[in-house]
Amino acid sequence: MSIHIESGKVINPHSLEINVTLHCNMRCKSCAHLSPLFRREYIDATETHATLAVLAKNYHASYVKIIGGEPLLHPNIVEVISAVRASGVSDAIQVVTNGTLLARAPDRFWQSVDIVKISLYPSRMLEPTQIHYFRSVARDNGVTLKVNYFTSFRTAYSETSATPGQLTHDIFETCKAAHLWHCHTMHGGWLYRCPQSVFIPSQLRENGWDRKVDGIEIDSGPAFFESLFKFLNGPTPLRACNNCLGTVGKLHPHVELPRSEWRPTGRTEELVDHVFLATCKDDISADDGCVSHSGAFNEISDGDGQSRQ
Repeated sequence: MSIHIESGKVINPHSLEINVTLHCNMRCKSCAHLSPLFRREYIDATETHATLAVLAKNYHASYVKIIGGEPLLHPNIVEVISAVRASGVSDAIQVVTNGTLLARAPDRFWQSVDIVKISLYPSRMLEPTQIHYFRSVARDNGVTLKVNYFTSFRTAYSETSATPGQLTHDIFETCKAAHLWHCHTMHGGWLYRCPQSVFIPSQLRENGWDRKVDGIEIDSGPAFFESLFKFLNGPTPLRACNNCLGTVGKLHPHVELPRSEWRPTGRTEELVDHVFLATCKDDISADDGCVSHSGAFNEISDGDGQSRQ
């Protein structure tokens, strides 16, 4: 389902993402949120509520996705969840975590959230007994628990901008984050069509730019509704698309890298999986090959994940 208007609001049938932290306790190569490059930073619950309350007058999402970085690093995660719920901007709240800190989550956490999604990775696997325990806690609190095992990642971006043209257009048109998953991202009082619009410009070694280029400022003015709908359905690539590989970067096995080795090398043209790009031009919903759908993980994996998480 696409972005549409219903009952006087712009409706996102999928998720509004809120990065409560930018840093993470993992260093996954090709993290689409570029978390290994960020220092410690947390969002404020009060400011988050104020911004979302304004947005909610004109916009509604099926669910808010509390994400990072690793969201459970936020010392006041429960307060943030409560702030999001009080804003009325979504029907439900989902927290996406790598699960390594989930055992420390207080009872209040489980009582405040609707969905917990655990992304498992080969370098930091949880034991099946841990997964079964989390399922039990979730069940006792009426929480839906989802688990996905990511064996691979797709290269996320290039440090060297592509020349705007057909390739940039094709990357944008086949981007699952923008056109299939609708990963709208709220950050710093602005709304973005995808998280890469926020993170790529601030982390490029050279030729970075103001992230506001790709966003729309959230306000309560009478013109915001129309501007918001037009912005979220814009047909042209974003500025970030010149560096972003969307969801068609080359596939590689999951691995963690030291911060000093994390940045990708190579031009956009070299880092794109051109075969998969052609596949997605015909079928944007094509499996990106990142989530395991077979083997011993069948018992703990739901297999409906997104390779960014």
